[in-house]
Amino acid sequence: MAASTIFVGGIAWYALDRAGTRMERLHSETLTQVARALNLSKQSSDIATSAPFLLNLKSHYLIEREGGVLLTTLEPVLTAWPSVEARAQSPIDTYEVEIAAIVQKMKSAITDLVAAAEKLNVEQDATLALNARLARLEAAYYRLSTDEDRDSAERRIWLALQGMANELVGAGHAQNLPGVGEHQRNFQKMGRDFNATNAMDIQTDAYRTLVEISSGEQGLFQVRRRELSHRLESQNALFRIRYNASAISDLAAKFARNAEDFLSEERHKTAVSIDFAKAVILVAGLASVTIALLAAIFVSGYVTGNIKAISDAMLRLAEGDRSTELRRKPVADDEIGKLHHSFRVFRANALRLDRSNRQLHQKNALFEKMFANISEGIAITSDSGHLTATNPNFASVLRIDPALLKGKPSINEVMQHSDFADQAVVAGIRAGFRGFTELQNDAGQTLEVRCSRLPDGGGIWLFSDATERRQMDNRLRQIQHIESLGKVTGEVAHDFGNVLSTITANIHLLETGSKKTARKTLLQRMENAAELGMSLTQRLLAFARKQRLKPEVVELNELVDGLTDLVGIGLKDGVNLTAELADEKLPVRVDPGQLESAILNLCLNASQAIEGQGEIHITVAKSGEETAIIEVADNGCGMDESVLSRSLEPFFTARKDGQGTGLGLSMVYGFIKQTGGDIRIDSTPGKGTRVRLVLPLQVVSKAAETVPVSGRALVVEDDPAELQFATGLMQNLGYDVVRAASFAEAESALKSNPDFDVVLTDLHLDQGRSGWSVVEYCLENTNSRIIVASGRLPQTHPYSNRQEPRVTCLEKPLMAEVLAQALAAKPTAFAAAGA
Repeated sequence: MAASTIFVGGIAWYALDRAGTRMERLHSETLTQVARALNLSKQSSDIATSAPFLLNLKSHYLIEREGGVLLTTLEPVLTAWPSVEARAQSPIDTYEVEIAAIVQKMKSAITDLVAAAEKLNVEQDATLALNARLARLEAAYYRLSTDEDRDSAERRIWLALQGMANELVGAGHAQNLPGVGEHQRNFQKMGRDFNATNAMDIQTDAYRTLVEISSGEQGLFQVRRRELSHRLESQNALFRIRYNASAISDLAAKFARNAEDFLSEERHKTAVSIDFAKAVILVAGLASVTIALLAAIFVSGYVTGNIKAISDAMLRLAEGDRSTELRRKPVADDEIGKLHHSFRVFRANALRLDRSNRQLHQKNALFEKMFANISEGIAITSDSGHLTATNPNFASVLRIDPALLKGKPSINEVMQHSDFADQAVVAGIRAGFRGFTELQNDAGQTLEVRCSRLPDGGGIWLFSDATERRQMDNRLRQIQHIESLGKVTGEVAHDFGNVLSTITANIHLLETGSKKTARKTLLQRMENAAELGMSLTQRLLAFARKQRLKPEVVELNELVDGLTDLVGIGLKDGVNLTAELADEKLPVRVDPGQLESAILNLCLNASQAIEGQGEIHITVAKSGEETAIIEVADNGCGMDESVLSRSLEPFFTARKDGQGTGLGLSMVYGFIKQTGGDIRIDSTPGKGTRVRLVLPLQVVSKAAETVPVSGRALVVEDDPAELQFATGLMQNLGYDVVRAASFAEAESALKSNPDFDVVLTDLHLDQGRSGWSVVEYCLENTNSRIIVASGRLPQTHPYSNRQEPRVTCLEKPLMAEVLAQALAAKPTAFAAAGA
């Protein structure tokens, strides 16, 4: 260190000796630069003084020559000063780059001034020529307008032309662009007024001359605009020249002051540094040796002490003592300082880790509390479907023994031990299930199941008991049904009241022997009223699914194809009907007359919904393996949500003309439901309606064809017509039938001779008795097969759990084939299917 200090001192001594030589050189250079700046200031002032004279020159040659003189005057300055991109080499040259940039701007301004002066000269010449011509025309028009030999109308037209010429003269002498624009608008307005007059040919030619002078690129208005624009450009260029000349003068003065200040400062600094350095360098050599020795001793103690302190602190930190700290006073940026910083980082990370662990513990406690107290059942499964965690309510919601959850069973095994085992299999509740589904057991309890996927392939399951909510929904639907039934009752009473009033009135006229109306007419009125009542009854039976159907196997394509001509006749003009049939045969078992009536009803409704031109499209297609679809679509007005929700209600109609009974769609709904199908309606306001009739395809059962059926049968039915119909079905199947028209007769028949092979009973019997009582008696006292038939079979009943193989439940109306299948199938298999 001492040797290096002595070596540096010698170099410094030599450098200081050279400082004097440098000062002399800087002094010489500074004087030269100051002289250049002052010369530039004088030249820029001369240019700013001479530049305005360019605008007074009337010759293109003179303007170009004088402009060249100005640029020639500025050229030496451009070569003497550096370019705009040059950078200052010393503090003396601080403003040199700015001066060079302003000189370039002055050159650009002179060039723009020369160009603007030349253009201004050309436009001024054109303006003078046009003004001279206009002055002559204005004088001529004035003489003609004041000629007493001409009539007043002709003089007014000449006066108008003179006014138009006066506007052009005003535009030719306007001093700004808004003035020219104002004269142009006045001229155009006067031109429109002139076109409305009955001018003579010579006056029209005079108007055209004025328009020619004012219009086009060489017209007065465009020439004046260009002239004023060039004048503004020249004034702008003059302003830039004066501004840049002033800026150059200011910068030149600053340049000179800066050079003088810099030179004085450098001279003073150099003198002081030379005197001081020579004295200091002598002391530096001795001091450096002493400092080197002291530094060696200091560094040795500094490094050893800090390393020991850091080692002890790290050891305590590793043992878990988070309160350990090192001194916080500034530490040098060396290895010791880096060790101090590393210790603080380790300690901060340890504190953050402790804080994160506490927060994680709090979150886990909160999650466990929520997980344990949530009312729904929650389960977490692995990617293989086995339970990894459940909350306490999981077993109670599924109604299973909590002991079954030990050993981490799979979700499939858990569901097999619940009351929803069969429904879970049908819904696909297994390891790969995702989404939402509802399960309902035989006791009517409803379970909602949701499953969401986890990133590792597992799932989070949520099981909610929705039984009470479903029961409430059912009660609300019952209330709505009662309200609808009340409305139906009122409407039916009103319509039947009208029918009965008509019949009663005509009977009274027949009894009193009315002379005004013929007997035949009265009978005809009564017959018409009776037919109306019969039609209303049939529609109500269709809605209630109680009408007598005559089902037979029908091929849908043939039925629809044969119906299109009849439907087309009943449509409005402008409504086009098209049909698209299926490529394969679609046999269904329906009443063909009722199905044709339903399709015709839908097409007529669609026709009423179309205003003007429109289309109705009937599509017959297969849907899945077991159903067929008849779709009737139109592009009519459609229905909104409020109308669509009530479209199947009886006596509800949305027709604006007030016509229609409101039983059309409800009759179709009742017929389709009674047949075993379904109806779906989609509608969008302004786009149309799409109605789909879904019907089950006819499948011939081999069992019904091959297994013979015979024996004794008891048919219990309190409705005579239904009793006769059911008796005929059983007799056609080969049974010897005993009929019971009441519950008492059925009880007597069973007690006197219980050896019936089959007992077919209605569910709702006379005097409020139930068919379930017949079933219970037969199960206790006979070996008979029991079939319960009803048009209002409840979803849940004493035998809906499928535990009694001898009991089969069928929907009315009874069909021969379905009844044959029920009697031919094995009791266990068909009981499961029928229930």
